[in-house]
Amino acid sequence: MSSLSIINQLAARQHGVALVHEVHTLGVAREELRHLVRTGRVDRVTRRVLRVPGAPRTDLQAVLIAVLDAAPGAFSCGPTAAALWEVAGYRLLPVHVVRPRGVSGRRSSLAVLHEVKRLFPHHVTVLKDVPVVRPERMVLDLCASEHPRRAARALDDAWRRRLLSGRSLRALVEETSVQGRPGLGVLRALLDERGDDYVPPASNLERRFAAIVAQAGMPEMRRQVDSGDDDRWVGRVDFRDAHLPLVVEVQSETFHSALTDRVHDEIRSSALRAAGFEVVEVTEEQVWHRPHEVVRAVRAARARL
Repeated sequence: MSSLSIINQLAARQHGVALVHEVHTLGVAREELRHLVRTGRVDRVTRRVLRVPGAPRTDLQAVLIAVLDAAPGAFSCGPTAAALWEVAGYRLLPVHVVRPRGVSGRRSSLAVLHEVKRLFPHHVTVLKDVPVVRPERMVLDLCASEHPRRAARALDDAWRRRLLSGRSLRALVEETSVQGRPGLGVLRALLDERGDDYVPPASNLERRFAAIVAQAGMPEMRRQVDSGDDDRWVGRVDFRDAHLPLVVEVQSETFHSALTDRVHDEIRSSALRAAGFEVVEVTEEQVWHRPHEVVRAVRAARARL
């Protein structure tokens, strides 16, 4: 495979950009790369980042370039992370990036840089091919930089869409309290105000599912219910029948793979079934565009019960 093909293949998975270090690791010699840059077949955006000419210049690309250029182990954070997680009222630009302190002393004209003592691996993920802090950490960032009411709206939006929970937020607070992170006081106050049994206002997706059930003449289902058996709490489910041991989970296609994996899902579903529940999983696509499939799945489960 030619050097240009290697770069194009790598960039195709990363919004048209690639790290210089990755390119060298895959076998492209320094002189070959310099030749490709001189002849205009590859753009050198920064010392660390390459771009394929002709690749669409999108905001997502700009975010990824800023993250890759900041340092190894850098992630988008704060308002940029909120926009990636599609929290209402936030934009990708200007790019906010967090990196571990001491990894790099380089400044950046591409991003607002934030440095922390440590980033736990379970506090970060990849969404839309961009490294990003997870929703819990994103909310903590916003609690440190935004007005408390605005941070509260972001928290509710993320909680409503099951991007996080009271349990996951409290775990984050415990882990980061020893570091004295800014925003912890605001986040604690918001959690105490809501309580462990808090149910955020319904999202458009949940309202849509409830409308589908009602239009089909089926009994109304309770929303955001803690479920399990007598011995163990399994989790908070999207919908639960008021009388039958029936649970419906509505999976958001946009964020699902960034927050969980199939093994985790199977463990959770198996635990619910072991507790005596019939579990129906429907997708966001089905709820919005194929409601007849949702009706068929729920009716079949009710018939089995």
